[in-house]
Amino acid sequence: MLNEGGPSQMQTTAWSMVLGAAGSGDQARACLDRLIRAYWKPAYYYARRRGMRHDEAADCVQEFFARMLAGDWLSTVDRERGRFRAWLLTALRRWVSRSRQATGMDRLTLVNDDVVRAYEREDRSVDPEELFNRAWASSCLDAALTMMVSEQRDGSRAAQVECFRLYLEHTAEHGDPPSYDQLAERFATTVTTITNWLHRARALFRTYLLRAVRDTVGDPGDAEAELHELRRYLGS
Repeated sequence: MLNEGGPSQMQTTAWSMVLGAAGSGDQARACLDRLIRAYWKPAYYYARRRGMRHDEAADCVQEFFARMLAGDWLSTVDRERGRFRAWLLTALRRWVSRSRQATGMDRLTLVNDDVVRAYEREDRSVDPEELFNRAWASSCLDAALTMMVSEQRDGSRAAQVECFRLYLEHTAEHGDPPSYDQLAERFATTVTTITNWLHRARALFRTYLLRAVRDTVGDPGDAEAELHELRRYLGS
């Protein structure tokens, strides 16, 4: 659980995970799995928008990551050249353009029905690379919320974090946020308390979002700029 001063620093950045994933053994596989799960959704969105059907995109993306797992692609990554996201998009663009068929390598069980359904709701006119970055931004939000809920579950902020989670969930599902009266009834408290909880939870969520974003940049000092990019892709 986090202390009251806010989230602890990430133990590893995306670049240290890249270096770890380029090695061998269980630790390298764990690093690569983490990278893959962070970027599966954007990669799938990109492949779909480049004209692939669901099954084609799933095969293409899974083969892309399987090749990354089996080969030495990560040895070509230069952390001095910027963001891992940019490198990955370039590699993915080349891979999708070649449209290679799966070769029977071990599958990474990453197909997620929620991701597929979410893609089907996307605007079909959006550019593939723009959609990749939007999906990246959405994945960062999901990762930040997951971390916040998990780490604050047993702490003094548990109620306000759960209130914030329900607020986001209702908004995503219905298109509009729940009323403060609804939340006050749900948590058996006052509307004033709800507004205070949401205000504090939003501030806390930003620190978690910075954690999630910091995990995708080479220099932690670039996290604020990347957070600005995230907001642009989300249109907020």
